[in-house]
Amino acid sequence: VTPEISKTLLDTSTHKIESAGILATRLCSHTKDANLINDNKLEKLPGRGDFNIHCASKVFTAVDSDPYASKQLDQQTPVSAQLELKVGAQVMLMKNVNVTEGLVNGARGVVVSFKENGFPLVRFCSKQEVLIQPDKWTVKTSGGNIMTRRQLPLRLAWAFSIHKSQGLTLDCTEMSLSRVFEAGQAYVALSRAKSLASLRVLDFNPAQVWANPDVLAFYRRLRRNIQAVQIVPLGRNKR
Repeated sequence: VTPEISKTLLDTSTHKIESAGILATRLCSHTKDANLINDNKLEKLPGRGDFNIHCASKVFTAVDSDPYASKQLDQQTPVSAQLELKVGAQVMLMKNVNVTEGLVNGARGVVVSFKENGFPLVRFCSKQEVLIQPDKWTVKTSGGNIMTRRQLPLRLAWAFSIHKSQGLTLDCTEMSLSRVFEAGQAYVALSRAKSLASLRVLDFNPAQVWANPDVLAFYRRLRRNIQAVQIVPLGRNKR
């Protein structure tokens, strides 16, 4: 990592990237840190919902085809077995619902109410308010069996682990990169940001950024092989 890149990343620490009352999602190197942030933020919210003023929160439990495979489905689907929500909870959509309207995997919003059927009404960054209902995920096991999970396509989104963020594009995100512990982890986190203007890096240690040694070895071999190839110009016979 060059000094110029380090400076560019550190300069983002002052970026004001929040909009529409939705905070930047923090990417954490450790899952337990992301869970702790989400739990603390949720706990601080008042527990009143439109569906029942006496209910502290609403918990949505997934319907799994195999109840004994709950942990496996937690690993292989983007949604959890249980999801606790309150009005004011910051959430992220975990499935494409309506691409033309921007309701795509990674879209973020805030729960504004619970409707009569108990499902949450979410106001997204686009200002749309959408009733979110359960969706289904299908997983094929190594043995060829099919398992399914039916759950709201949402996760709490004040914070995410870098691992869980793979494949997402976030409209605004902040991250701490001083504790990354795997090769390529910093790259995965940084590449989740939609643009440099939508990124805020809280801390950065260049020594914590490194590539996988096996990948480096592969590219070194590839470079040597390319250099060893004799290039024959078109129209000239090889002697």
